[in-house]
Amino acid sequence: MSNYTDQDRALALIGVYQAAKLVFDLATTGKLDEKAYQTSINSLFVDNPSSTLDVYGNEAENIQAGVKTLLSQMGASDAEEIRNLEVTRYALNLILLERSLAKDSDALSKVAKTLDTAKNQRAHFDDWHENVIASIARAYTENVSQLSPRIMVKGQHGHLQKPQNANKIRALLLAGIRSAMLWRQVGGSRWGLLWNRKKYLQNAQALYRASNDSNQNRFKPN
Repeated sequence: MSNYTDQDRALALIGVYQAAKLVFDLATTGKLDEKAYQTSINSLFVDNPSSTLDVYGNEAENIQAGVKTLLSQMGASDAEEIRNLEVTRYALNLILLERSLAKDSDALSKVAKTLDTAKNQRAHFDDWHENVIASIARAYTENVSQLSPRIMVKGQHGHLQKPQNANKIRALLLAGIRSAMLWRQVGGSRWGLLWNRKKYLQNAQALYRASNDSNQNRFKPN
């Protein structure tokens, strides 16, 4: 684990928070940040990343929803969003659920096989086709949803009852677990969340600034 840095751990935890925030948004408003959504779903299909950021498309801009969420949830004074305890609950439960899944080799193997099916579907449909998302959702429903802790998603009944929304939520929960697994692999731990809060905030703030600087340079008028 010594080869991994505080930034690697921050990036993976940001991935968890991004998935948690997207689940909350979709369940309560029926809408979500499309770039963040696509980044989270794509992370499920990155098998051999060259870096931790590569899991999220190798662009800090792709995880800004997660960056802002982590900053607000950890109580950064300059956070743009208000702290949301429901999002924190989702994020922490995703971390706990990943540990349960990691201990169940049979369930883990079945998730991998179903994701292979989804990857093949991507070759025939577009990446975000409802059949692809339905397959990812099935990987969660059949192999993860019964593990402890069970995640109960709260929201507006009308949004939750739409099959496409329900599938997106389950797919995002699986993406959150994938980030939680990455976080553990790069040295993240629950104790570390308590002792290294300042480091997580510093790295998230650096990623936030990096994205803003990139956007300003990209759109700088002549």
